[in-house]
Amino acid sequence: MITVPFHHDSHVVRGFLQFSRAAAALICAVALVVLAGWWWNWPRLTTVWPGQAAMTANAAIGFVLSGSSLLLSRHASPRWSGLGRWLSLLVLAIGEATLVEYLWATDLGIDHLFGGLPAHAAGPWPGRMAEPVAAGFVLLGGLGLLLPVRRWLYLREGLAVGLLAIAMSGLASYGIALAGKDDMLFGRMPIHTMLLLLLATLGWLSATPTLGLTRVATADTLGGALARRLLLPALLLPAVFAFVFELLQSWLGLSETLAFVFMTLFSGGAVAGLVWWAANLFDKLERQRRESMLLRNDADTDILTGLANRRALDEALAGLLRSQREHDRMFSLLMLDLDRFKTFNDEFGHLAGDQVLRITGHLLRAALRPSDLAARYGGEEFVLLLPETDVAGASEVATRILDAFRTFEWPHRLVTISIGVAQSANGDAAENLIRRADAALYDAKHTGRDQIVVAAAVAPPGASRAGA
Repeated sequence: MITVPFHHDSHVVRGFLQFSRAAAALICAVALVVLAGWWWNWPRLTTVWPGQAAMTANAAIGFVLSGSSLLLSRHASPRWSGLGRWLSLLVLAIGEATLVEYLWATDLGIDHLFGGLPAHAAGPWPGRMAEPVAAGFVLLGGLGLLLPVRRWLYLREGLAVGLLAIAMSGLASYGIALAGKDDMLFGRMPIHTMLLLLLATLGWLSATPTLGLTRVATADTLGGALARRLLLPALLLPAVFAFVFELLQSWLGLSETLAFVFMTLFSGGAVAGLVWWAANLFDKLERQRRESMLLRNDADTDILTGLANRRALDEALAGLLRSQREHDRMFSLLMLDLDRFKTFNDEFGHLAGDQVLRITGHLLRAALRPSDLAARYGGEEFVLLLPETDVAGASEVATRILDAFRTFEWPHRLVTISIGVAQSANGDAAENLIRRADAALYDAKHTGRDQIVVAAAVAPPGASRAGA
């Protein structure tokens, strides 16, 4: 079975890398703004809007470290990329220390490690990030540490999936928290913290666009195009659904039953919208593919006969010779020439001659298998390529073509054809194979026409020395 190489769209790969750098810069910028809010005691900078949970100072510092690590991860210098891994280790340590404080109900000082910043966050531990955020930092640190280690790719992708689950669960539960149910675990996560977790996850995944989960999204195929356009909206839909459901209940005062009815309509419309988007994408790409095939066929087809042209012949012949070298798959080449075609043109005119060439194309296509190739070589000369066919099988095809020409009801007068047959040999070059078939065709022409001549087999390398 032939394995088709996996190709990435170079423009998309560059776009993913640019997104990774932009995400890292944005994460650092937002986290630094939050830190400035804590330092100068400006609560408006630590939260999205008044009354909502604020991002803790240690979470902001963790995001600064993670964003900086992401920026340094693709640096050409090993020294700077190594520094990025150390920063990821610090991110992991912040998350682990916070989780230990929760698990053992202790205070390791991690909440006061950064200079006793004033606390504005609500909750039983004003300076302590929520448990899901701490778990997210453990996973973020692991992502940064495992980025250059390819043998741990599956573990790194597992960490990314875990991060996505935390971020998406937090966003989905935020709508419930809006209804005043602040006792929920995910409800204590500030919305900008969840968004930065999601952005950081996508940024780390985009830092290696040709590996892991992003590998398909950067492919230059229909699947890659579909993944790029639909994966992110599909990830955000659960959060949007939960948010809208709580808005219908808490802000508009609808009953749970009525809110569920509206939610069903909304979700159905959203799914229908995605399907419509995907259908439009499929339609556009299919039309582009057909246009490309038409252009390709026009470029590879002889207009008069409908057969392959010289360019297509050269490509097919090169592929067969390569297959012979690599897989020892022999093939045969037939060189054909219409007998006394110049005389026919002189007697009946070029329009009649063009009609003969069109009929010739039809007869040759009818005599071949789908895997064979018939090409117009030039003027009234034609070449047939017969994959995995030895000289005996090629002679049978040539005989069938001779009979088709002899029995066809030609306008004006009978048209015959002469054929030279050559089988490929190990180490053959295209020029050598064509030369042997052309020499056989020359013999067929000069010994009576309307016949087949098979070229002599090529002696195996070293045969002459062995017989000497």
